[in-house]
Amino acid sequence: MSVLKSVVDVNNGNSGWTAQNVMDAFETALGNLGLNAGSTISGVPQVCMAPDGSTTTLRGNLSALRDANNADQGETSWGSTKTHYYKVTEVGTDYKLEKKVGSGYAPYYASMVDQTTDELIYARHGFKTGDPVRYLPGETDAQYSLGTNLAPDTLVYIINVSRDRFKVATSAVNATNGTAIDIDGVASTNAQFDVVWQQEAQQASDYINPTIDIYHGDNIQFENIAGNTTNITVCRDVDSFDNDQRIVYNDPTYGSTPDNEISISYRTNTTNVSCVPGSNLIWDTQSYPQSESEPLYPASLLNPSWTAEHPGAEGIRKYIYCSETTATAKGVINLLPGNVNADLPSQVNSDPYYKYTVPASGGRSELKLRVWRGGYNDNYIKNITIHNIATGWSDDEEFTIPGELVGGTATTGDIRFGVTTPESSSNAYDGTASIKTTTIGGGSDFYQKHNLGRFAILNVENDATKKYSNTFYSFYLEGDAGTTWKLYMQVGNGWEFLNYGGTSSPALTPSSSWGRFSGYEGLDNSNNRYISNSYVTSLTLSTNSTPTAYPMQIKTFRAQSPQDTDFAVIQFTQTINEKVEPFATFNFHVGDGYGNGVFDLDEVFLGAITQYEPSTSQYITIRTTVPGYSRQYYSSYAFSNEPVDANSQARNAYYGYMRGYNSFNYVTDNYYNNIRQDTGNATTVYYRNSTYDKYNNVSMDSGADYYKPIKTIPVSQRMIPCPYYIPDDFVLLQVVTTPGLTEFRPGDTVTVSGSEIYEVVSAGYATQQLGLDGVTNNSSEGMLFLARTT
Repeated sequence: MSVLKSVVDVNNGNSGWTAQNVMDAFETALGNLGLNAGSTISGVPQVCMAPDGSTTTLRGNLSALRDANNADQGETSWGSTKTHYYKVTEVGTDYKLEKKVGSGYAPYYASMVDQTTDELIYARHGFKTGDPVRYLPGETDAQYSLGTNLAPDTLVYIINVSRDRFKVATSAVNATNGTAIDIDGVASTNAQFDVVWQQEAQQASDYINPTIDIYHGDNIQFENIAGNTTNITVCRDVDSFDNDQRIVYNDPTYGSTPDNEISISYRTNTTNVSCVPGSNLIWDTQSYPQSESEPLYPASLLNPSWTAEHPGAEGIRKYIYCSETTATAKGVINLLPGNVNADLPSQVNSDPYYKYTVPASGGRSELKLRVWRGGYNDNYIKNITIHNIATGWSDDEEFTIPGELVGGTATTGDIRFGVTTPESSSNAYDGTASIKTTTIGGGSDFYQKHNLGRFAILNVENDATKKYSNTFYSFYLEGDAGTTWKLYMQVGNGWEFLNYGGTSSPALTPSSSWGRFSGYEGLDNSNNRYISNSYVTSLTLSTNSTPTAYPMQIKTFRAQSPQDTDFAVIQFTQTINEKVEPFATFNFHVGDGYGNGVFDLDEVFLGAITQYEPSTSQYITIRTTVPGYSRQYYSSYAFSNEPVDANSQARNAYYGYMRGYNSFNYVTDNYYNNIRQDTGNATTVYYRNSTYDKYNNVSMDSGADYYKPIKTIPVSQRMIPCPYYIPDDFVLLQVVTTPGLTEFRPGDTVTVSGSEIYEVVSAGYATQQLGLDGVTNNSSEGMLFLARTT
């Protein structure tokens, strides 16, 4: 048997290499090992960039985006909150809902009628073209006529003009054709009416279980008339009545929905949420999220640990009115984005947003965007976010979002996208925003790789049949021409990149704009879920003196079948003064061979590395580490914190071994040379040699001699039951040789027999030692970590 060795030269073997060169070579090495899971998807829009080059995240506020739409605000205020009234009548097993619109003023004084256009003015009237309605139902006094053509108690049909204006027609046909009644006057009295317009069904199907559209911040009132027989209620995030999903807030009977939303500023409980006939139900919408038919993100981006803790948790928001007992008596309430003066608090996350889909074109797929605005008395653009995985895009593609479709003004409020272009001068607001794309890698490519080479994300697949099939490792490269280069590493079971600057970020040092690990805090990730270089696992890649002056290589040693082919040792080396100097030497815990029946990847995720660290004290440390944040400072801050807290990563398989309040994020085994060395409590390797094992010329029988490579090395002796054993083509060998200045370097050959030959991967040794031969400074002694080549 033998391992498969591969060598990747950084910067083609030349000195003067850069972070980009190192990351490219590392990507190639891992690709050769088959560690990059999946296939490559290119041209994926990742973030919307403002004209000044800045980006933000999903909940961020990026005021610079207003530079791309002439700082258009659209309508900054829609006025005060309104209540929309509906009369509810049972019709068989359905509900008939007829809207009642009242002005509270004389119907209709001059400012509420536009006689030039024949338009009637009522804020957020909610009517649709073709609706049959009655003007001042039951009233016969002609002084309330609107000129000569519309008398009180007249049935007319709606022609919807806009949110706040409508016309009326004499018939449904005329309404469809846009033929309106000529409004040539206004009412001649200042009397007030609660109901000016009343929807009135003309056919059996009219207003049966209708969908209601109201604007976020308004109220809705259902009049459950006395002749009805069942209670009416309102529910959220379900399709039918659900007693546990009523729209309630600290209700004495039904509690709150969701049950964890018990302290939301400005939220009030629904009045008469179980509304009996003869009573009114009133829902104040101001602190509830607007309706949404699509999840926040596609399922492919969700962390595998994600579960819907309550209906609507995926971002879909649905509201319904319904009977408590008649299953078919129900309808949808669409809560639309708006600028009603509802005084929304920031903690509600209820800033209005408008959805816009950039259509597919050529080789690019459609792109789903949400344009967020500041709401009442503001309405500036706050953010533009991406909500699907589109493909085939390029950076800076040109398109325009029509302003009138996203809460702004037509034409002057259009949002420009193309090549990132700052405004021409302060407050010119004539810039251009842009789309930045990324590649979701697989095969030969990292899952994510920074355009400037400073960070990358590795996505490895361990077992496709398991819930926690994949593991994500983050890498950050730090170094320059005069300091040691280090690779900082963290691990999790999911990675968020959408709506982050990510691979397009100009940042050269760790930034929250690069993305973050997903999942539940304390289980899947710690509260330090962003890429960091502070108290984070780091591997040394180079010498500390003019490191880029020396060539660098990345070597890999991969086990071959029938051994575990997912196992591979990775080593960074530099050639310094014609000597090969080893640096970071490690392997990822990858594949379905880990666990040994102890843990199951349907329950936990696999995330760790094992490092092979030589020492000049004649031993090699095998260190198994969960890459991530770890700091001992008065108290512990590590993935292993117990009890589980915000710093823990309890779903990591190795939490079960390393848990403990004062634990670190690693365990170590020190394998010492056991030939004339005091090994104390260290791990020792069996050794006998009859040449030296004698006294007074009486020696041990040569049959007892034992000097062999040690195979089946546990990944850690401190983990019981041991979750993994290193494949047998990787061995430890204790050595003593002469002369005393002998050095052991990576690439050296160790021959056990003609059919068993190894290459040195790592060597912990000391020269000029006193060996068993009794000659001072005549021996070079230590422990070798070897990979079999023959």
